[in-house]
Amino acid sequence: MKKFLAILICAIMCVILFTSCNKECDNHVDDNEDGICDACSFEYEFLFKLTADESGYELDRVGAGYQGGDIVIPSKHKGLPVVEIGYGAFKSEKKLTSVVIPDSVTLISDDAFENQTSITSVNVGKNVVTIGVSVFEGCTSLKTVVISDATQYIYASAFEGCTALESVTLGKNVKEITGSVFENCTSLKTIAVPASIEKMGAWVFYGNNMTDIYFGVSAPGENWSEKWAEGINEGANIHWAEAEK
Repeated sequence: MKKFLAILICAIMCVILFTSCNKECDNHVDDNEDGICDACSFEYEFLFKLTADESGYELDRVGAGYQGGDIVIPSKHKGLPVVEIGYGAFKSEKKLTSVVIPDSVTLISDDAFENQTSITSVNVGKNVVTIGVSVFEGCTSLKTVVISDATQYIYASAFEGCTALESVTLGKNVKEITGSVFENCTSLKTIAVPASIEKMGAWVFYGNNMTDIYFGVSAPGENWSEKWAEGINEGANIHWAEAEK
């Protein structure tokens, strides 16, 4: 009887240990940072690290359990908000086809999705303020992008070389679009730039086949590059808002 009870208790403990170790928890150990628990071989889908102020998490990179396809980035990790998509987090990961960025995220860091050649659509979370340098550069299958009203800064080459990009919706509070953001987006025919725009970099629409560009301002601003319009094809119509009387 004692032997039976000992075996039973041992079995129960093994089940408890296996169950607790095969879910994301503080018990996992990943000393070699390969995205696999050293103790139980649990495979992480995403790897996170605390932000400098420890108020939230940055999605640092994909883990061994990442399967790609259509993904929704989690809004929380270990009880804290996921506030950043880290530098190069999904760079060149060809399995990804679409991504929904949660409303908790305020920053998409440089190169986050660069050369992600399978991705076709992006829904930027409604609280993303900054889209970094080359975030979606070289995403040659990307067709549609919706940028929320929270976004203020879109930095250099963010969508450069997105040759399939047909539709871009810019939020109404974009302040800066810096150099080459939409360079060589050869499928993009029309775009509306909001009245909030304060700065335009050089070669923003270089090498495109644009037909119409609509501006919410009546003329280029003093902080616009002298080369902002360089490379726009000759047949493009540039529409300015009427000046206030």
